[in-house]
Amino acid sequence: MKYMYMFLSGVLVFLSSCQTGPEGGVVNKVLSDFGLREKPEGYVSETDKVFQRLGEIGATEMQRLNLENRHGEVKFEQKGARGEYYKEVKLYTQYYPLDAKPVSHSGESGQSYTAVIEYAYSIYRSASKPTRTEAQEATADIPAGVEGRETYRYSLGPAGVWNGAKGQKIKSN
Repeated sequence: MKYMYMFLSGVLVFLSSCQTGPEGGVVNKVLSDFGLREKPEGYVSETDKVFQRLGEIGATEMQRLNLENRHGEVKFEQKGARGEYYKEVKLYTQYYPLDAKPVSHSGESGQSYTAVIEYAYSIYRSASKPTRTEAQEATADIPAGVEGRETYRYSLGPAGVWNGAKGQKIKSN
């Protein structure tokens, strides 16, 4: 009987320690995190905070992608017995944050995340030139009418902090 009273008083102490403040404190937070109770007004989850920061990553990465592709690629087009060279450049125009997911919990350092961002691009080409060298020097400013999207995955550190690493291309269409 003595152990029964000790057990019951231990359970009561445990339950009363979880109930703090008029909002319910820890219990309400746990229940809302698991979707069992509505989130309080103004509540923003850590994943939502990380997702909101993806715009900064998208803008920075779009600049990097455009810098990498600024020289373009010289291509050859057969026309009769001879052919012509032209330069083709991919210009990234828009980014769309798609997803941010927690990966693991690494103790005190916080939770790591993966983020997915999609980039829209358009292809531009130069006027046709008789030599490869002339085509390389030409400006690609004629819209080729080709548009597409590429999707990249990024690894984010604790609390969703991006270390500036390139994303991994996971889809292109």
